[in-house]
Amino acid sequence: MISQAQFRSYFDVADKRIYLNHAAYAPLSRPVVHAMNEYFEHRLQGNPATWDIAEAHMEGLRKNYGGLVAAPPERIAHMANTVSGINVLANGLDWQVGDHILLYSDEFPSNVMPFLNLKDRGVEVEFLEARDARVSPELFEAAIRPQTRLISVSSVQYLTGYRTDLKALADLCHSKGILFSVDAIQSVGVIPTDVMAMDIDFMAVGGHKWMMSPLGTGFIYLTEELQSRLKLVHRGYMGHVNPIDFGNFTQELSPHARRFELGAFNATGMVGAEKAIELLLECEPESIFRHVRKLINQFEWGLEELPYHKLYHFSDVEVSSICMFSHNDASLNKELFTQLVEKGVNLSLRGGGLRIAPHYYNTSAEIEELLELLAAFNHLQ
Repeated sequence: MISQAQFRSYFDVADKRIYLNHAAYAPLSRPVVHAMNEYFEHRLQGNPATWDIAEAHMEGLRKNYGGLVAAPPERIAHMANTVSGINVLANGLDWQVGDHILLYSDEFPSNVMPFLNLKDRGVEVEFLEARDARVSPELFEAAIRPQTRLISVSSVQYLTGYRTDLKALADLCHSKGILFSVDAIQSVGVIPTDVMAMDIDFMAVGGHKWMMSPLGTGFIYLTEELQSRLKLVHRGYMGHVNPIDFGNFTQELSPHARRFELGAFNATGMVGAEKAIELLLECEPESIFRHVRKLINQFEWGLEELPYHKLYHFSDVEVSSICMFSHNDASLNKELFTQLVEKGVNLSLRGGGLRIAPHYYNTSAEIEELLELLAAFNHLQ
């Protein structure tokens, strides 16, 4: 197991900034950059084994992804990002005129646009509002119709940090014969995830946030039963039983999820992602989330002594690795954001408030320094 202190030593950014923006994108660690540079050297030197090396890393990453979400590697397919994965589902189902999809109104666009593209096929997309920001099973249950065919939700909402009870929502969907899809980019890598125990049909994840991987990496998980129902809209040679049998145009598709993979892949990104996920697995997801929640609790307690407040109040089973907060005078938030960035704090300005999203290498001392900066800002007003 990698300790928090050892993990922190891998990140050069830790000596330069207070980086609390992992819900947007994460910095890369030194071991990840080293692994990518090592692969670049193979390309630079024209190593004849470069392709074999890349494929080995590709399969190693598939295994690591499986380990991170407790899924068999054969149920994992590589994707460039979350929206690429969701498009596999949205375009692959045999939709009928009148079919109905339920989404939450404040979803990130990746979990919206692929479904909106189905409107010309007669599919209705309905957006649900949640006054208390709780994207609960009850919210969806009240809106289900006989025509409802799919519910797709973020595991954690990027604007509020609300963590959905995925198992309860999966149970609701399956009791009604509805497919259940999850955009898990805001949880995988920081919150322990078991897709099979949660009974999720389909999950899409991008790597550049909590998995601390290069841009252009990610994956989908899907059940074997759902795979059998999905039309292959885009077909490439990498999805076949023997991808390098180039002249065999009649060979079978892979029986595994990798049938959705296309052609030449982001090898360097995958090399980096393999190392990034390896490190997270060695840190252990339970330890990562426990540490992150301690930091957020410390921050929220500190806010109580200042003219600031957290924007959302959730129960222990609804909280995540995201905290949204605001100055009591919300009109000052933009100026506050600018000053914090100038002071070396990485965070986000979202939905009228400020968002912090710490990871395992962040420290209690950094949270205390942020609270001191917030106090100093208030004294300047």
